Amino acid sequence: MKGVYHMRKKYFAFLMAAVISAVVLTACGGTGTEQNAAQGGTGQESGASGSSQSGTGQETGGNGDSQGSTAVTEDQARSTALTHAGVTEEEITGIRVKKDHEDGLQVYDVEFYVGNKEYDYEIDASTGEILSADFEIEDDFNKDNATNLNPAVSQEEASAAALAKVPGAEAKDLRIKLEEDDGKLIYEGDIYYSGTEYEFEIDASTGDFLKWSEERD
Repeated sequence: MKGVYHMRKKYFAFLMAAVISAVVLTACGGTGTEQNAAQGGTGQESGASGSSQSGTGQETGGNGDSQGSTAVTEDQARSTALTHAGVTEEEITGIRVKKDHEDGLQVYDVEFYVGNKEYDYEIDASTGEILSADFEIEDDFNKDNATNLNPAVSQEEASAAALAKVPGAEAKDLRIKLEEDDGKLIYEGDIYYSGTEYEFEIDASTGDFLKWSEERD
């Protein structure tokens, strides 16, 4: 009987130990699951934050593109210069409008001729403000001195020949003058059209082109 008693006592002790172990393992498992879930949630929140930061970066980039654009068009800069000079499109020749950078600013350089006066403007490409304006007298270009020198090829004929080489260009895009070089009469001139400058020399006796070059802005 005594042996049976000891066996039962050991059996109950073993059973209690097994029950306690099961309870402890269950509790630990629950805690681990909660911790993992919490950590997973934190990871998701971090991911969301990262996405938000990425979105902010994209917005910043968009603003940068906006700042890089110009508010004033080439035609508006041209109109501003002509209005300031008090002249019309019909009065000008050899007009040039090109975009440039000056001290970190985007600007338009506008040049044109009215008779023997050369006008030169610099206009802010963002605001349309005139940054500088001046003009000077040019006695060489567009002066009708061909009659005095009596060349075989008239200035009108030389002009027409030059314009024929640039489809779309008109007389207002042309500057031309008659020069005497070592006893030889030569027409020198240039055409500025659609962002390209053409320079030429024409023999005033034969009408042959002695020089023709092109340079794009």
